[in-house]
Amino acid sequence: MSTTLEQDLETFIRDELAPGRAIGTIEPGDDLLARGIIDSLGIMQLVEFLETSYGIEVGPDDLLPANFRDLRAIEAFVAGRRNGTPC
Repeated sequence: MSTTLEQDLETFIRDELAPGRAIGTIEPGDDLLARGIIDSLGIMQLVEFLETSYGIEVGPDDLLPANFRDLRAIEAFVAGRRNGTPC
């Protein structure tokens, strides 16, 4: 069974960016920034994960809260980048 991008994101965020904080499931619409699940350093780690795992390039103009607010926004951002669409 293959995992979805959303599942990969949730696992990465929970295991790498928020270890030890007893965060259970992250719902697709949970505001990662407002809930304090990820911070500015976490965004940079997430960007590195996305670039490495999905072969996309994230430029300085892409570092907008709207692109990283929740799992759905991140998934849409990655899909846009993979299709060559600017976000």
